[in-house]
Amino acid sequence: PRPCGGEDASHGLGGKRPGGVPAEEARRRSVRLRANLELMRRQLHALRDALALAYVLNRTLVLPHFDCLCDRSELVDYVPSCVYPGAPPGLTFPRKCSTHFVLNIHKLQYFLEPARYAASAPWTTRKPAPPLSLRAHSFLADPRTASAITDAPQRV
Repeated sequence: PRPCGGEDASHGLGGKRPGGVPAEEARRRSVRLRANLELMRRQLHALRDALALAYVLNRTLVLPHFDCLCDRSELVDYVPSCVYPGAPPGLTFPRKCSTHFVLNIHKLQYFLEPARYAASAPWTTRKPAPPLSLRAHSFLADPRTASAITDAPQRV
């Protein structure tokens, strides 16, 4: 991992005001935040494709362990460094981050149990789709996972 910018000297916004920082201003001020947004965009597109393949092939998808260039925070002090105040000084990026940093967990649950969550899903008016089988990124490394799964030949 290598250092990844902070304040973008070319933002032209002047000094940071006290109080909240609007999202567009934060994006313009922080090199790292822009890079993180691009990384998230790419990872979400790859996940979209993987979900589609798992659905079409009727397979279980082991979710990826996402990479992050920023801590997740809504604190004003977070901009432009993208590091949570009080984080260890040696914290390096990119690093692995929690699934909830990247995904809306409630929408993810809808994929797992569409009939259960369809009634409360405000983003859809369609009939629920068949469930999609998902596993956490740590599934294959988990000692509770059956050896018949972890020791099986891997075919891609």
